[in-house]
Amino acid sequence: MGAIDTLSKEYMSDPKHFADAINFFLFDGEQVVQASDLKELDPTEMAIVYGNDARVPVQKVRDVAKSWNSMYDSNAIYMILGIENQSEVHYAMAVKNMVYDALNYADQVREARKSHQGETMTGDEFLSGFTKDDKLIPVITLVVYFGSEPWDGETSLHGMFAIKDPRILKYVPDYTINLIQPAKIPDEDFPKFKTELGRVLEYIKYSKNKRELTKRIKENEEFWRIHKDSLDLLNATTHSKLKFKEKEGRLSDMCIAMDEYGNDMMILGYIKRMQDEGSPLEKAIETASAIFGKSVEYVKEVYDELVA
Repeated sequence: MGAIDTLSKEYMSDPKHFADAINFFLFDGEQVVQASDLKELDPTEMAIVYGNDARVPVQKVRDVAKSWNSMYDSNAIYMILGIENQSEVHYAMAVKNMVYDALNYADQVREARKSHQGETMTGDEFLSGFTKDDKLIPVITLVVYFGSEPWDGETSLHGMFAIKDPRILKYVPDYTINLIQPAKIPDEDFPKFKTELGRVLEYIKYSKNKRELTKRIKENEEFWRIHKDSLDLLNATTHSKLKFKEKEGRLSDMCIAMDEYGNDMMILGYIKRMQDEGSPLEKAIETASAIFGKSVEYVKEVYDELVA
């Protein structure tokens, strides 16, 4: 878990991967958010300017948090964007993200209050420290789930309640998580990603279907030239044994992966043929181990993975 957390955080901290995820989810792949317009938010940095020139420091409590400052629809836009990386389902994700977002808004209100110190304010404004002209910066949190199985947790605050009476729930503000999960991405949507993040998520989606995965690797040349950071993340999240072969700078050659998958399929085919001929599974695994020059443990792992 620790290695996956570190690798996924580093991977999604890359402005290009960050922007790619945001554009995919918010803008259906349209290149609205540019990596160059993103600024890393740091706990000690005064990052955003809004309204009356108050400066708002935002505490970096998320996995990755960046500010987006750009022109959008002919208007200047300021937003705070956060990404939470999950290798496992978090069953209280709605509450976790809601707290992060609320803390960001609370920080903005506190900064507005500080900016008005010494000013003459009306009674109502003095009480809150927030004037009618003050504005908040929108905060959007996106969860990127690096698991191959569908997310089986609730995706909204209302979904976490035992009570389902709509007469009551309509008075309880809901909070819904924004979620990218590989298993639910339609195959035709993967090209909407413009970085290797798309290949990573596509690989994860089919990581337990070796036949389909092998087919996709063969048909898509982009898989053959992914960088080492993508390869490392795939090995950590899918327990693959992909090897990095330096070629053309830092590009990786997926033919090694293809060879491994091909060998694994041959091992599985051999075991199944022996079983069809009446050999017990244990005997078939031992024989395949000797024939293919692999350890018994490796052959058993291949069998369990491909048959499961």
